[in-house]
Amino acid sequence: MRMEPVVGENSWLFLIVGTFAAVGAAMALGTLAALVRYHRTGIFPGAEAAAEVSSRRVTALWIRVGVGVVLTIIGVVAIVQTGIF
Repeated sequence: MRMEPVVGENSWLFLIVGTFAAVGAAMALGTLAALVRYHRTGIFPGAEAAAEVSSRRVTALWIRVGVGVVLTIIGVVAIVQTGIF
């Protein structure tokens, strides 16, 4: 009796590429939410209320948002191109 694999090749591909897109989306949306909160309240999540956030750190966070968006786009395009969704 031969047993077939429970998870097919497309399932593994979707898992890998889908995770890539999900991590990018989480990176972009989470960082963007922190930046919006900082802009609205002046308090940066995870920092002391009186602590100043340097413009260098804010710039690095905007770069992180951009990288997250790029990862999400790459992941979604890969899913669509492979035809697994």
